[in-house]
Amino acid sequence: MAATFALILPVLIACGDTPAQARPDARQLVTQLTSADPQLRAKAACGLRELGVEAAGAVDALVALLPDGAPIPMTVCERNWGRGNQEQTTTPGEQAASALVSIGSRTLKPLLAAVTHSSWIARRNAAWALGALDDPAASPALMKALSDSESPVRQQSAWALGAIDESSAVEALIRALKDSDDGVRQQAAWALGAIDDPRAVNPLMQSLKDSDPEVREQAAWALGAIGDNRALDALLPALKDAEARVRRQAAWAIGVLSR
Repeated sequence: MAATFALILPVLIACGDTPAQARPDARQLVTQLTSADPQLRAKAACGLRELGVEAAGAVDALVALLPDGAPIPMTVCERNWGRGNQEQTTTPGEQAASALVSIGSRTLKPLLAAVTHSSWIARRNAAWALGALDDPAASPALMKALSDSESPVRQQSAWALGAIDESSAVEALIRALKDSDDGVRQQAAWALGAIDDPRAVNPLMQSLKDSDPEVREQAAWALGAIGDNRALDALLPALKDAEARVRRQAAWAIGVLSR
């Protein structure tokens, strides 16, 4: 059975390949980032994402867009506009985060600063971008963000630490398994499985009894991913969980541990 992975927020949008002669002008796109129309702001960020490192001069403007949480159709940046699921949404801030990641490591410092932004939306988007950059230097700031007052920031920070595969974050993520927010506990369980550290086995076994079925599901996946036989006795009762998703994941984990 394929492993269950936690959701990654925000969702990246494919902008498609653009012929060299049609590549957008970075200066025009930077100006468009301040448009009154949120769809145009998002399209500008998506255009800068296509430019990658060539958009390095737009870093400050993109960071300034991180707090922008205006909901727009997920299809807004696709080349065949109007196709796809119009019910799904993204935001200009999410697309700005994606563009910053495409620019590369030079965005690390401004993103670290953005993790302490006054806007929780900016903090969440910055946390996602730091995880996508996959630079261990971001880990201390992300561990601190696990205590953010806003649960979406804590969720995204937990995911980012797992994406970076940061072993120094294990204890902080174990504490996050007790977070009051279901989503944070889900992401913490996923991250601990991704990091694959045996210190997480006992806490994850306790999470198999969590009140939220998605947390239980993620805990079962994580225990299988870590591959420590100590988890077998805790996984067996999960085969009788009230939720089918938990039973399936427990069966997968038991199969992995029994090889």
